[in-house]
Amino acid sequence: MEMSLHPANIDFILVNYFSEDLAKIAVESIYKFTKSSFNVLLIDNSKDKSLLKNKFKNFNKDNFYLIDGYNQETPEERFKNGLNGITWYNTEGGKYGPGSLYHNKAFNIGIDLCKSKYICHVDIDSLFLKEWEEDILPLLETNLFVSHGESKGIAREYFLIWKKEEFKKHNLKPDLSYVDTCGNLTKFSKDNNISFHVCKNTAFRKDKIEKHIIKINAGTQSYTPNGSPFHYHLGRGTSLKAMGQGEYKNNYINLCKQFLNV
Repeated sequence: MEMSLHPANIDFILVNYFSEDLAKIAVESIYKFTKSSFNVLLIDNSKDKSLLKNKFKNFNKDNFYLIDGYNQETPEERFKNGLNGITWYNTEGGKYGPGSLYHNKAFNIGIDLCKSKYICHVDIDSLFLKEWEEDILPLLETNLFVSHGESKGIAREYFLIWKKEEFKKHNLKPDLSYVDTCGNLTKFSKDNNISFHVCKNTAFRKDKIEKHIIKINAGTQSYTPNGSPFHYHLGRGTSLKAMGQGEYKNNYINLCKQFLNV
């Protein structure tokens, strides 16, 4: 795929899967809280491409790129027989489903298009909470990448940023070879004694709702090294409705719209 991106400091990659409302929140937060030059690559893995295109039809930014990814079935179709109806793939230390498989494929479509100094992946069910670059980018002078948080023993891609040339030097791309999406980055770093930074966050805290700026007693809020909350990740946002938790997702959307004033 050929695409001419404007020169910038950061290229953001987001992968959408039937989550156009969540996508709009994530993208709006990037524009609100990122101060250096950037591009946004929003890759759509929904089989109905019109949903996302309609959501952004009036979003006229010359650094915003809406890209067709893979044509995945709806969450309702995917989960109609529950988790047992899904095809699972084994990998070292874990297993993953079609969501992770096609997310990673789309993620790498975006990476191949990036030309800026930094590449940043942001999950579709997440948002920035404040200006963050002055606190986070200096960490990449001594770390291979910076991650929102950890689960399953690997640094996760909810928010993940790295220097393009550093990954290129190591011939490194996110894949599914170890545990789950991007697990290979943690394994590579540990195997080669290369440091990476996982942000402190609210995972496993019982007082989440007291700490969270987005007042939901779930998900995780991550912090800069000086203790300021800068990023929030809901978790399973694309499948909440199909799993009977649509009201929970709607509450998140409404709270985020109020926070961003959109």
